Order: sequence, then structure tokens, then C-alpha cells
Amino acid sequence: MSDRQLDRTPGPTAPGPHPWLRRAWVGVALIPVFFIIALVVGQGIYALMGYKPENADAPAWAVVLASALTLLVVLIPCVGAVTYGLRATRAGERRGVFPAVIGAVAAVGWVALTIVNEAGNVIGR
Repeated sequence: MSDRQLDRTPGPTAPGPHPWLRRAWVGVALIPVFFIIALVVGQGIYALMGYKPENADAPAWAVVLASALTLLVVLIPCVGAVTYGLRATRAGERRGVFPAVIGAVAAVGWVALTIVNEAGNVIGR
């Protein structure tokens, strides 16, 4: 056997991304998917109660219920991105900050838009 055949020790391998970092980016990637699902859930809740959201004639309790369920659905991947991004950062993976910030901005933006939209509907009545 030659020396080349005997020397089969693996070389240094580059470490892959931390599992928390991968999960954080999956959460970021799922934000648009859950956005669409949340819109369908909101429309479905209004339809099940016999109202059309574009008419803005639903009682306050129906609006709060539909908005709360919509918020819950859309915040799932946002919370996941923030949680896993921060866990990756604590584990030494500094790149975890980026998905955490993206998830936080998306969550705050969605909550703010929901509040502004519903407040506008109340004022417009």
C-alpha cells in the first residue's frame, strides 16, 4: 500500500450553522406563509359570524375576536424567529441577531397595523 492510501484522515471541516440559527431562519421564511394563513383565518372568522370585513359593520366583540385570532396566527413564526435567533446568539452564533430582529420588526409591524386599522374603523363609524 502506498502512503497515499494509508493517509485517509479527514481534514478540518467548517462548522455548519448552529441548529438554533437554522430554526430562526426557518421562522423568518415562514412569516409570509403565516401572513397568508392569518388573512384567511381573519376572513373566515368574519364569514362564520355572518359579517364582511370590508363593510366594517361587525360589532366590537367580533372585531376583537377576529383580530386576536389573526394576530395569534401571524405571530407564531415571528416569536419563533426571535426566540431561536436569541438562543443562537446566546450559544455564540452572532448571526442569530438578524433573524431575531426581522421577526421582532414583523411582529411589531403587524400589531401596529392591526391597531391602526381597527382604530380607523372605529373612528370612521
